[in-house]
Amino acid sequence: MSTSQLTIFISRTSAHVAEVLRSSKDVVIEKDYTLTEGNDVGYTEKLNRIFEDFPLKDEYQEYSLAWGTQTKTLVPLGLFNESSAKDISQFMFGKEIDTTTIDYNRLMELSMVNVFEIPNWVKRFFIIKFPRILIQHEHTMFLRALFQGSTFNRKVLVNVCNDYINIDIVFHNELIFSNSFQIQNVDDIIYYLAFTIEKEGLKEEVAEIQFYFADDLSKQLSEDSQMKIEKLKLFKNMTFKNAESSFKLQTLCV
Repeated sequence: MSTSQLTIFISRTSAHVAEVLRSSKDVVIEKDYTLTEGNDVGYTEKLNRIFEDFPLKDEYQEYSLAWGTQTKTLVPLGLFNESSAKDISQFMFGKEIDTTTIDYNRLMELSMVNVFEIPNWVKRFFIIKFPRILIQHEHTMFLRALFQGSTFNRKVLVNVCNDYINIDIVFHNELIFSNSFQIQNVDDIIYYLAFTIEKEGLKEEVAEIQFYFADDLSKQLSEDSQMKIEKLKLFKNMTFKNAESSFKLQTLCV
């Protein structure tokens, strides 16, 4: 019998909950929710309603949560060891950042650390609700899962989140580019993808492009972006793989 994992993606504006089979990575059930509360009490009340609505099992083999925010930065492990998450966050995000909300994930396979902000209500709610849950930044989970697969050939990965995208490029088992960009529509996605490919000198290179999404909206943005890029014939030497749910990647990260 296949065992399942409860996977969650959450940001300040939305929550996406899914049950995923660990063996096949098939999504059994998933639901999307909008968050508009804007304060700790409101978020907690809404999350309680969400998990009353979602048909939870009594027990899952694993629990994982990906926190989505563009306030994050990848730094070399050596630099992190010589500094602190607080100092790095203030340097990257400004002195006004609330350092009590700063956390980090080590990516030992890349010799890097992902420093990011995560509000206290996220950890407080989910650790009480699911004591065994793994909480990490969504980009951490994405990169960890990515480097468990094949990364020798050049790949351009576009992970569409709520109002931003992560673009990662891998080649010869190395992460050669990683950045995030704010977006509002398909044209923004295409612009930043074309900008990145041009900037990295890859316009004439052979590569594989793949989109990832977390919910129906980001799925539609992913598919529409791919369709428009292919119609415009922007990257003649690059091929597309079908867009996939980022929920499936969480099964590789626990």
